[in-house]
Amino acid sequence: MPYRRVSFPLVLMIAWLTGGYASQFPFGAPDSIAADPLVPLELRLPAYKPKKADAPRARIGGQSRGTEAGAPVLIALVPDHIAFTVKNDPTLCWYQSLHTSRPMVLTVVDSRGIRPILEHSLPTPVRHGIQCLRPREYGVEFRVEESYRWYVTVVMDPNRPSLDVVAGGMIERLSLDEACALGMPCPSSSCDTDGIYRYAESGLWYDAIACLVELLEREPDKDRLRLMLDHLLHQSGVHLPGESSP
Repeated sequence: MPYRRVSFPLVLMIAWLTGGYASQFPFGAPDSIAADPLVPLELRLPAYKPKKADAPRARIGGQSRGTEAGAPVLIALVPDHIAFTVKNDPTLCWYQSLHTSRPMVLTVVDSRGIRPILEHSLPTPVRHGIQCLRPREYGVEFRVEESYRWYVTVVMDPNRPSLDVVAGGMIERLSLDEACALGMPCPSSSCDTDGIYRYAESGLWYDAIACLVELLEREPDKDRLRLMLDHLLHQSGVHLPGESSP
């Protein structure tokens, strides 16, 4: 799946909503199986352990606040707090319920929040399903120990910003030294199912999700990987309507 590019006007940082939709994939294993270290790895599901679960709410997303027909649902694949990465080129992912030819924008704002450090339009049309991108493709590299807000927007009507659809979250990059000292996976770690468990248990949300989406593109056991993805999203309060495979 090629990485998609997105953008959106900063005035739309307003809709602090969370989606509440029925998940497509049933949870095939109870929490006791997901967490029990005595259960064989192939039967376990990844357990996300937030690094700072008590942080302020950070996720936005949902449908248009207006009544424009054909407005897609956008859901950022992030927990409702600052989530972490150890990579200087992390992947940002969201779910889009409908194929759209309307303008889309990606916006990234650093902790100073004076003006966006990135505002980039997405070539359209954009298909439905899970979309991912790397801000580094547009010249933005996340600094260590700096937090960022990121947003994707579907512009429903350029003259009526209240109809725009917005989704996003927050990300912070840990230093390599800190990550390795805490036993977290370092950037050289390969993307495999074992890496997903390690990333999730170390609180590296963005790296776990990015690895899962990458594996879904190339591994044959998609049912197992979709169950892992659905389980991780469920732990963060994200429930996707319809198909959630890339």
